[in-house]
Amino acid sequence: MEEPKQVTETSFMTFEGLQIQGAVKIMEKLTSLAFQKINRIITAVDSQPMFDGGVLINVLGRLQCDEDPPHAYSQVFVLKPVGNSFYCQHDIFRLSIHDSA
Repeated sequence: MEEPKQVTETSFMTFEGLQIQGAVKIMEKLTSLAFQKINRIITAVDSQPMFDGGVLINVLGRLQCDEDPPHAYSQVFVLKPVGNSFYCQHDIFRLSIHDSA
């Protein structure tokens, strides 16, 4: 079983194209986001078990931050087992905003 320190340093997040590694840096990014409130509507969740005991999860939905209009988003993440629990090893988040001009 991995040590907690190793687990937290092997977490990766890609947020709107910015790649971040390690729990401390990921939390810094999340707490730096400027919105005060968020409303989330989940449209679909798909998941698959992985051969190593992890779970691959895909989420589609809409987010509304503060008074902004809602935007579609997708999020894919991998939960890995550690002890009797899981941690998020990989997380990819992207708003579904397209340049249609």
